[in-house]
Amino acid sequence: MSLPTTKDARSRQRAGETLARFAAVGAVTTLLDMALFNTFYFAGAPPTPSNLVSYSCGIAVSYMLNRAWTFRAAHSHVQAVKFVAATLTGLLISTVIVAGLALLIPAPVAKVISVPIVFVWNYLASRLWVFRIEST
Repeated sequence: MSLPTTKDARSRQRAGETLARFAAVGAVTTLLDMALFNTFYFAGAPPTPSNLVSYSCGIAVSYMLNRAWTFRAAHSHVQAVKFVAATLTGLLISTVIVAGLALLIPAPVAKVISVPIVFVWNYLASRLWVFRIEST
């Protein structure tokens, strides 16, 4: 077992800062998602289409903020395609959770339950696949 180096400490600090920025972006896009979902739902739209539209609106905002601020990555068409694929998978996860739980509990509560689950998915997919950070 070796002692931690300065390089290890910097790497952990960068990882913590990236997670904090990702969480901040997630908070902004989650507020947007929740506001739109509740607007559509309480205007009479069913939960599943409300979730599809509200979640989709957050994808564009999330990509722009995470690319430019969280991961400080240059624009890349490959990254954009990967980001859309990862977030569409997150949308599928969110929609399945909301649709399933809305049969048992109020849809807005189901939506809230889905948020942390989808956050974990989106962070791991972004960090490990879309904006993969190579060790230096």
